[in-house]
Amino acid sequence: MTAGVGTSLWMAPEVMLGERYDDKADMFSFGVLLSELDVLVLPYSHAKERDVQVADTVTLQKVALGTLQVEFSSSSLESMVDLGLSCVSRNPKERPTSAEALYRLHTILSQEL
Repeated sequence: MTAGVGTSLWMAPEVMLGERYDDKADMFSFGVLLSELDVLVLPYSHAKERDVQVADTVTLQKVALGTLQVEFSSSSLESMVDLGLSCVSRNPKERPTSAEALYRLHTILSQEL
């Protein structure tokens, strides 16, 4: 994979930790993007300590450890939240492929909107 690409807040845990990664890392970023489009704020904006925004390095550490995850609004479609959360699974093997995500999006758009 290409070194030095990506923006840290959208980066998959395995990339942050310097582990081997594949296209499932892109699916993690896609899940973060789905959350961002839903809540209309930058990823992990809800992460605060004593009403102070947490530094990106602390945020990334929490994401890598699985103690912090993106949020979705309560008004979001359950099927869209399910897709987003499956994309940001800490385990890359549990994330959908891009083809699976496309199929699920198509289904959501055709049935629920």
